[in-house]
Amino acid sequence: MLTAGALGLAATVAQAEPASAVPAVRGVEKGVAFTASPLADGSGVTTSVAEGVFRLAGGSVTLADRDGRVVATVPTRIATGAGEFDLAAGVSADGRSVTLRPVAAPAVVTENLASFVDEAAATQARKQHNAGIGALVGAGIGAVLGFFLGGVGALITIPIGAGIGALIGYSTP
Repeated sequence: MLTAGALGLAATVAQAEPASAVPAVRGVEKGVAFTASPLADGSGVTTSVAEGVFRLAGGSVTLADRDGRVVATVPTRIATGAGEFDLAAGVSADGRSVTLRPVAAPAVVTENLASFVDEAAATQARKQHNAGIGALVGAGIGAVLGFFLGGVGALITIPIGAGIGALIGYSTP
């Protein structure tokens, strides 16, 4: 969670555009509450904790809980689809906050996200979703019809209704 938040905020500020009013991200990583927010000038992100300690260790920043157990690690070398870049990390004297700034970050990819989606797979997933919904509706209709056929008729009408509903749902674009 901490890594995802830090990377998301770092990617936001790595665009070299004026910083927008991005709210702080609050969360809990294995029992340690944190708050992450972009710097005012948009050049990086600061994360702070009340009951944990940040440390620089090798090529990463670690977050340890009160007992010294490492609960999260953020690498200072990030690989993205646009290339690799480093994060300059600065830990406060008390270890309660860390500031990460991208160094020589690659340009932001401006391609449409839809270009990364396999259209055939998306269509298949949509058809399967529609088939599932159709099966549920068909089974419900079959249950109602079966109830009016003396209750035992539902053993026949529910599967038939679910099958017809699934077929209709799957064939819906």
